[in-house]
Amino acid sequence: MINEKNLSAKQSVKGKKTWIPEENVDEGRQKNDQCQEKKGKKEIDSLRQMEKTLKKGYQFRRVFRKGKAFRGVSFRAVYIKNTLGNIRLGFSLSAKSGNAVKRNLMRRRIKGLAEQNRKRGGVDIVILPAGKLRDVRWTDIREDFQKMMSMIENDTC
Repeated sequence: MINEKNLSAKQSVKGKKTWIPEENVDEGRQKNDQCQEKKGKKEIDSLRQMEKTLKKGYQFRRVFRKGKAFRGVSFRAVYIKNTLGNIRLGFSLSAKSGNAVKRNLMRRRIKGLAEQNRKRGGVDIVILPAGKLRDVRWTDIREDFQKMMSMIENDTC
């Protein structure tokens, strides 16, 4: 075995593979445009997935600054219409409102209701709990969400 510390710049290491690729290595690979055809559907699906939620602070600030408020029995909401054509939800649930299981249960329920009403138009909604989550019932959440969606539809802005 050759000790690399004792090699001069002029000596070559025999039998060792270099990082430089050999000629015609890329023949079996797909061209860039062929890869994009396969990725196209995944990229579109991921964009749709990203459009379902509000995640960035500037999105929340925009809704709070320009939006209209709704107050129900189980949750409060601030909403503003968007041009995307679908409902984007954002949640502001602190640990004071309940443990993680209760917070996630409320998120799942509201996301399910939003998925059922996705054809109604584009709107950004930030959900805030109205009191402790242990007092929240499924029927209250469903009724509040339906009232909120009818209020959004009647809104002309």
